[in-house]
Amino acid sequence: MKTSILVIGALVVAVGAAVAWHWHAGAGTADAAPENAAEPSALVRVQQVARQSMPRTLDTFGDIAAGKPESLSFPQPGQLLRLPLVPGQRLRRGDIVAVIGTDPNTAAAYAQAANAVGFAQRELKRQQELAGLQLATQSQVDAARKQLEDSQAALAAQAKLGGAHASVTLTAPFDAVVTALPVAQGERVAAGAPVAQLGPTGHPRALLAIEPARSAAVKPGMAVTLKPLLDGAAPIIAHVATVDGVIDPKSQMVTAIVNLPASAAAGLVIGTRVEATITLGEGSAWSVPRQAVLSDDQGSYLFQVAGGHARRVAVNVLDETARTYGVDGRIDPAQQVVVLGNYELHDGMPVREAKQ
Repeated sequence: MKTSILVIGALVVAVGAAVAWHWHAGAGTADAAPENAAEPSALVRVQQVARQSMPRTLDTFGDIAAGKPESLSFPQPGQLLRLPLVPGQRLRRGDIVAVIGTDPNTAAAYAQAANAVGFAQRELKRQQELAGLQLATQSQVDAARKQLEDSQAALAAQAKLGGAHASVTLTAPFDAVVTALPVAQGERVAAGAPVAQLGPTGHPRALLAIEPARSAAVKPGMAVTLKPLLDGAAPIIAHVATVDGVIDPKSQMVTAIVNLPASAAAGLVIGTRVEATITLGEGSAWSVPRQAVLSDDQGSYLFQVAGGHARRVAVNVLDETARTYGVDGRIDPAQQVVVLGNYELHDGMPVREAKQ
């Protein structure tokens, strides 16, 4: 009886030990599984890229403007009797810009000059008569003639100042658009004070906005292709004339001025928006699809596939088109570039190439 009890106890101990061993082995396997589990891979599409010569361009925007504005003024002071203009109004050569009433002081000066001419004419005649009677010398006749000539010159100057007329009309010297009106009808203006600024429409310009960081790359003489944002408008080929050296306080951009042929800009309304592509030159770069290039706080980058793993490569964007970027960086030509699926990658992550 005692022997049976001992046998049964031994069996119970053996079964318990077996259960404990299996439980411990299973727990150990479970703990080791995460350490041995394979890192998840990403499904990507790749493409071979090559370095090639390509034009370096800069895409920007702007608008059509009139030629360099010119200020018009009266040579005499007076009161503006008419100013039939509004900003933006188009003018033809000879159209009335303003009418000014002659200042009383100017009219008085002209009258005095006219009186001086009359006196000088009478004095010269008297001296000539006296000389005929041998009562005056030739030098006295010459002095009277000089006085007449001086008074005639003073009268001509007063006439140019508007003293000969009660009012003076100022007309447009060329086809233009009114860009500014610094005065208003009825105001009294000084001699030479601007009454209107006109931009010649015969010499249109394009004012392009350039990011300050890239303005140093834009030089006078560079080719520009302008595309007016109008249905059916043809592209305009021109060249950069000047690049401003200061930042516009309103737009925070640097302005590049492009002079346009009048024939090419015919029919374009001043203020028409344009897209512009400036050709900066030729250069060698890696041509990659736009979606292949990403950016973060460290800059622009892309991924190449090396040995089944993603390799991050920092790049600099040198040029761009609607579909591609021209980039420079430590790109290995033997490794393909990830063009799809790159948003979920990190450096060293396993990848699987999708079938084309």
